[in-house]
Amino acid sequence: MADNLHLIEQHLKAWSSGDIDGILACFTEDCVFEDLALQSAFEGHDALREFAVAVFAACPTSSGTRRRYSAMAGVLHGVALHCTQTGDFPGIPATGKAVDIPCLSVDEIRDGRIAGTRITGAWPPTSSRSA
Repeated sequence: MADNLHLIEQHLKAWSSGDIDGILACFTEDCVFEDLALQSAFEGHDALREFAVAVFAACPTSSGTRRRYSAMAGVLHGVALHCTQTGDFPGIPATGKAVDIPCLSVDEIRDGRIAGTRITGAWPPTSSRSA
């Protein structure tokens, strides 16, 4: 279980630093990343890379703070995402505001990497702060 938690820490660190290759290194080649708030799924490294590029283009200051963990065969964790949306995101025009988005993620771990992520968050964000 500790290995699973370490993997999730690596994953959050990569998202928080804009390290797309680091994000992909945490996932299996055949991964499925589902963003339930956006009603979108991204299958495989190429699709996940495109999604990450879009996220960082719209929110270049993205970061995540782990809230809680529960680990068994997979990992359930809460995370607070922080970003300033300076660019358009599919279906969401740029606001220029800094936001905090509480999220819940369920990650399936296979062979030491994330095989599936299902994440949901409060979108549009429920809180904002001045940029």
